[in-house]
Amino acid sequence: MPESILNTLIQQLAQTESEDKLLKPVIDIYEAREKAGQEASRLTLNESQELLVQLTDIYPQTTICIDALDEVENGIRVQLLRSLKHVVKRSKNLVKVFATTRMDTDILLQFEMFPRIELQPDDNLSDINQFVEAELGKAIEEKQLLHGDVHRELKLEIYDALCTRSKGM
Repeated sequence: MPESILNTLIQQLAQTESEDKLLKPVIDIYEAREKAGQEASRLTLNESQELLVQLTDIYPQTTICIDALDEVENGIRVQLLRSLKHVVKRSKNLVKVFATTRMDTDILLQFEMFPRIELQPDDNLSDINQFVEAELGKAIEEKQLLHGDVHRELKLEIYDALCTRSKGM
């Protein structure tokens, strides 16, 4: 459910430096729900969106980070993207969304009006290759791989297999 993701964002934005205190919009919604006898019920999607807008209005700038957005179930992802778009548009202050994802069609359509930076798997290929080489060397040196008994040819074969299968990720 997108509400659970939005509620995680709310939780992160609602906390003050003193961990036992919450920001006013959260206290207000809790008190309103308590008066209505709904304190135990979860926030609806609309309530979560509006609370996020109120919380982002408190900060001069908010950056929302979401990793692996493409791994969220399609229906939930569409609702989440619409909610984030709503928060970005409605907040009085600057709200940026930073998401790592494969660019599936539904994601592209939801964010087509926003600026984006696209990276292709080959863009970081040399970094990955350097990382694999360093970590492989370290694993052999520390005797974590085949008790350190790895011949040059085998080391090259392992390196090639790891780099090839990484596909830039």
